[in-house]
Amino acid sequence: MGVSKQIILFSLDETIVRKVSSGLEISEYKLIVAKTKEEVLETVAIGVPTLYMIDATIGADDFIALCSAIRAPELNLIGIIAIIGGYTDVLSELLNATVDDVLIQPFTGFSLMARIHAQFQRISISEQLDFKVRDSWTLIDITSKLVGTGDLLYSLYDMVSILSVELNSDRCSVVLVRDEGDLGLVIASSDDPDIQNLVINLESYPEIGRVVNDKEPLIVSDVSDSKVMEGVLPTLQSVQVRSIALFPIIEENRVLGVIFLRYEHTREVFSQRELVFCQTVANATAIALRNHEITQSLHKKNMQIEKVQTEAESKLAALVPYEKFFMGFMDGLLVIDSSGVVVFVNPEGTSILGFNPGEIRGMPFENLIPFSQKFVYEHLVEKTESGQKVSVEFELDNSTSSINGDSKIISASAVLLGEEGMILITLRDITEDRMIAKRLVEAQQQLIKSEKHTAIMEIAGAAAHELNQPLTVVLTSIAMFKRLLVNMENSPLKLLDTMEQELDRMTAIIKKLSRLTDYSTKEYVGDAKIIDLDRSSSE
Repeated sequence: MGVSKQIILFSLDETIVRKVSSGLEISEYKLIVAKTKEEVLETVAIGVPTLYMIDATIGADDFIALCSAIRAPELNLIGIIAIIGGYTDVLSELLNATVDDVLIQPFTGFSLMARIHAQFQRISISEQLDFKVRDSWTLIDITSKLVGTGDLLYSLYDMVSILSVELNSDRCSVVLVRDEGDLGLVIASSDDPDIQNLVINLESYPEIGRVVNDKEPLIVSDVSDSKVMEGVLPTLQSVQVRSIALFPIIEENRVLGVIFLRYEHTREVFSQRELVFCQTVANATAIALRNHEITQSLHKKNMQIEKVQTEAESKLAALVPYEKFFMGFMDGLLVIDSSGVVVFVNPEGTSILGFNPGEIRGMPFENLIPFSQKFVYEHLVEKTESGQKVSVEFELDNSTSSINGDSKIISASAVLLGEEGMILITLRDITEDRMIAKRLVEAQQQLIKSEKHTAIMEIAGAAAHELNQPLTVVLTSIAMFKRLLVNMENSPLKLLDTMEQELDRMTAIIKKLSRLTDYSTKEYVGDAKIIDLDRSSSE
């Protein structure tokens, strides 16, 4: 509802009437001059938001009575300006009459318009506050119905009925759409509480398709002047639809449906307040539909769990003959049915898996295995069901366990049990075995390394010992030979010096071989490696 900008003037003074009329001639306001108090009260009865200008010279008692009659309906969207002849004129009466402003004679056109503008601004703010308060209470009423524990479809009917009244529409509906975009389902309509599952072909509703594609509201003030509605205009005219408004029901960027408003009269463009109000209701509807879907999903899940547990109990009866044997078995044993749910587990099995007794039964076995190793379980079951013998290993950490502890390496093997499609799985904690094996390998590698070092040093010592004697003889012979050749012409002493230097190098290498204490290598030709004598020997 917008402010009418209507002014009711009541004065028996023609001078005041002419002056006010003259001041409003070129303004946007509509002036109505009332000749009697009864005419003034008729406008109050209509309840149109407006501004009253009352001449206080009609007498204090009549003035107060008239102002009280105007205030009686407690309309927020009215204002009263008193026209007085002076500052002291009926001042106490004005206070008793609770007027909003005072216009003192003689007044100028500027003073007149300033007071009128101020009052209409106050009325407009009051109207907005009134709408906000009313919208808030309406939204509270709607959301309380949508999130209540009652039947969602009937709650949606209450919602569209309230929305239809608030927006003065002839029909308000909630229409859900399929992901394929071909069919819609009317689940609530303000004109018929029995409409809850009406299937419609969306080819006949291009406006719904537009909202689903654009994910934005669609307002059509005149369907006869809309390109969107051209194809279905004859149908709309036959049912006297003049205006429509649609608001998307969006959940996680997906349009679930629309709130659909129809008008048999021409509906002007929606105000910003009305657009926000309607889209807020649409968003609340999306949450309600999502919650309803989750509730239904949880209900179905509970039904499935109850069914699985019932079947597990019946299958467990078939294991009674084996129970004593299984309970005393040294390895962990558990039995899963054809759906993969654990129907039996012995104490050792609960200990290995790290769960308290009673927690595993009724749980899918794959939930006991870390997500990254699900393929191990699938491989085990697949091979077992095909009649093959298979053993697998998986690492079990405390992320899947209710009991804190270190990671474990579990060995599992399986075999078909009976004709019920059940599988017996044997579990063994091989964590310690794997650690012992790892330490054994490390010890063997260390032993091999130590033996290799010893062998190298023994070989080097033997080589040094065996090479040292002939090398000493060769060096001694060269020294004697040099003394014999000292006085000869063309003596090959230089050549002998070179030979002696190279033999000294050989002597140094032999000394390094005799002092080997470690095994260190260096790169050689290609990918080959040789011992690094400098790093491996000690001074």
